[in-house]
Amino acid sequence: MKESLESPEIFNVRFDNMVLEQASQKAQEMLQSDSWHYIAGTNANLLRMARRNQRYRDAINHADLSLADGYGVICASRILGTPLVERVACIDLLDQLLPQLQGVRVFLLGGEPGRAKKAADRLQQQYPGLILCGFCHGYLDSDEMAKAAARYRPDLLLVCLGSPKQELWMAEYGPKTGARLACGCGGWIDICAGKLKRAPESWRHRNLEWAFRLLQEPWRIGRVFLSLSLPLLALWEAAGKRLACLWEKEE
Repeated sequence: MKESLESPEIFNVRFDNMVLEQASQKAQEMLQSDSWHYIAGTNANLLRMARRNQRYRDAINHADLSLADGYGVICASRILGTPLVERVACIDLLDQLLPQLQGVRVFLLGGEPGRAKKAADRLQQQYPGLILCGFCHGYLDSDEMAKAAARYRPDLLLVCLGSPKQELWMAEYGPKTGARLACGCGGWIDICAGKLKRAPESWRHRNLEWAFRLLQEPWRIGRVFLSLSLPLLALWEAAGKRLACLWEKEE
């Protein structure tokens, strides 16, 4: 396996430049350690948000693994001359990671009341090697959620609170749970519970997973338009840097 490349920054947000297999290996290493770690995945819309919000940006930059969870981020990285090798979605990371874990205590956090239990039941059937030690919906305050998780002594937290809430929660409250690793999974719990369907492989291969999600949740149209503007922001920044270089040469 190739070593991960240098970690580039896009709009002052750090990304770990690696492929899916490397991210899975890194996650397994963190699970075997005795200290706290968390994984953040950032798509185009979230990158725009982090660009304006210092607290959210810090939560991503302090993650032990920061992944490009959207094709818009890949496009922006290429425009800015710091290309990321591939998109690594957190949901794909879990699909790669969970079958390899045996005897790991997993706690599922997030979703509406009742949905976490349904997702946990399905996960236990799909991955019998895991220990689904507990679950909690995402409608408690942050400290209560941390205490609820800590009671079950988990090794791995799957945090499905949506962004930026889940990244901010992992950064501040995750260490209080006693877990070794947390991964921000966004709407993954709704897929596990059967509320949403994931895009077919053919859609994902063409980088159209966002369109499939939009068909199921039309109210996300505003987020899609904001995401599409990210490459334009990258072009603007790249042009500004180019002009600055030309100005320096003339001087």
